[in-house]
Amino acid sequence: MTITVAHIYASNAKSNSGDFMIGIAYKKYFKEEVLKSDEEFVFKDLDCRNTMLFNINNIEKLNDFDYIVVGGGGLILPDSAPNMISCWQWIISKECIEKIKKPIYVLSIGYNLFFNQTMNMPDRENSNINTKERIPIFRDNIITLINKAKVFTLRHNDDVEKVLSIVGEEYREKIGYEKCATVWYVNKYWKPLMNKIKEEDKFIAIEIKDDRQWRRYYKIGKGQYYSELKRVVEYLIKNNKKIVYLSHDGSRNFFNYLLNKGVKIPYLTNNSANETKIRENYEKIHTIMCSAGHSQMIGNGCGVKIISLVTHPKIRNYCDDIGNEDFVDVNNLVKDREVSDRIISLLGN
Repeated sequence: MTITVAHIYASNAKSNSGDFMIGIAYKKYFKEEVLKSDEEFVFKDLDCRNTMLFNINNIEKLNDFDYIVVGGGGLILPDSAPNMISCWQWIISKECIEKIKKPIYVLSIGYNLFFNQTMNMPDRENSNINTKERIPIFRDNIITLINKAKVFTLRHNDDVEKVLSIVGEEYREKIGYEKCATVWYVNKYWKPLMNKIKEEDKFIAIEIKDDRQWRRYYKIGKGQYYSELKRVVEYLIKNNKKIVYLSHDGSRNFFNYLLNKGVKIPYLTNNSANETKIRENYEKIHTIMCSAGHSQMIGNGCGVKIISLVTHPKIRNYCDDIGNEDFVDVNNLVKDREVSDRIISLLGN
């Protein structure tokens, strides 16, 4: 017997190693951990942002599958694929959700809003509120999905509370917390293979996201933040520590900043859409100073020490979920040297 599954996520975001690994991890996780099945599975990727896939003319095609999996990823975000149909990244109307007859599993999706952002802010470049109708649309849409889904989970405990604040406390029993499946996947399938490089030959990595910097550094500012990070890099070089820049998705603004300041360090890229290359990059690292949610989660799943640079609420949320206190609350450490001193102290000797 062959089981067919429609896997709905940001399936075209291949240059983002987190989104790429979601596609691999959630398929394995659904088969092995959710259904616990030994049957043969055939998955079909469907891009959640493709409006044409989920309109009234095509929605019945979902009922040709045995199961529908939605997730993972930070799909609850208004400024990626902004729309007035669902007001989040799965562009599907509540009327079309109602037409789905097969079991829906919404697995550990993320409430992925940035600091000071609301669901009424659909623009990546500003905080303009285009219309106040967005939250009612989102609320009705997500409630329809919660009621329809066999399983509905979010990837952080704080995400659960944020969604409940919109949909209402009466849905608490229908919404659960479930860690991102990439953590489970790399722990099970990567970690046993990561024993080829001696610890003394591994790097300390720094990974800095480029997008929405005005939101990420809303208090400290990019200039001061980059200066603080440069001080950390120079400290490591001075103390003969192996330091490398890791790009989660092609981001290289901080790497270029270092070059312009005359500071040269090696560069590792994870935007290859190649699982083996991504795993081999993590194998070269013993500590990662990270600002991307999936570099944090994948690193943690691999057994890499993570020093979390809190430039998005999800970074702190994951630390709270796993009880990790090795984080740097960037926007609350705005005095000179506060950020760099905090990072250096966490790096230890």
